[in-house]
Amino acid sequence: MSYDQPLSHIPFILKPAAEMVKEAVWSLNATNGGIETYPLSGYLLHSLFLKLTGGQEQKLKCICWEMACRDYDYRYERLERNRYSECSDYKDKNTVYNDILGEIHKYDEGFVVDDVLKDNIILEWRTTTEQLFDSSLMAVCFKKNYDAYKVIVTGVNRKWIMDNTQLLTNKANLPAPEMTATCGLGLKELFEKYVYAERNRCAHNTRSYQHNLPSLKAMMADDYKLHNYFLYMSIMLLMDTIYVKLFGIYLEKLK
Repeated sequence: MSYDQPLSHIPFILKPAAEMVKEAVWSLNATNGGIETYPLSGYLLHSLFLKLTGGQEQKLKCICWEMACRDYDYRYERLERNRYSECSDYKDKNTVYNDILGEIHKYDEGFVVDDVLKDNIILEWRTTTEQLFDSSLMAVCFKKNYDAYKVIVTGVNRKWIMDNTQLLTNKANLPAPEMTATCGLGLKELFEKYVYAERNRCAHNTRSYQHNLPSLKAMMADDYKLHNYFLYMSIMLLMDTIYVKLFGIYLEKLK
């Protein structure tokens, strides 16, 4: 029986997650924008968020596998001695981030995550999210949430993302005035407290039996604005941009 070599995962890895969001946004924009759009958009947000989180988890596993196919020492370390889990929590995502940097350094010891790279990532992320959401029916249907989201991310800049060990910056390393809109949290805390928590609720459908949540007290709190699907998706897209850029650099170093 012949053995067929699996196709490379590289096209999937390099495909921006924004394409997934674009498909969902366009499908909603294809409706006539009537009252029926509101429940449809709510369902779509939930489904899209699940696709984004699941897609990123698969992408990170594919990144590890592609690097393991080229570096057998890495294969033993990551796939035997210290295996990743589901690539859903911050620890796993940060591990993959450092793995990519480690593989890059094997080909270019002088490589550093500099401000130019970070500025390019922030610019691409801002441009992409604005193009996706600004004129969409999704933003119209959830105008309050979208307006709140735009205020929340206004202060996000290069200092909020990636250094030589961390994928996202924590609040201890950011000036307090810059975190006013995020209620004193950095992107790392926003992911762990809100994005990852919502991922688990959706994946396990816990709201099917957890009734009367959130409470009225929680809804009145200032940080309730952070329970925002536009924010969740935006953080996922930012992380995806980082992975795609770094994996592209890794491929360039292989040549």
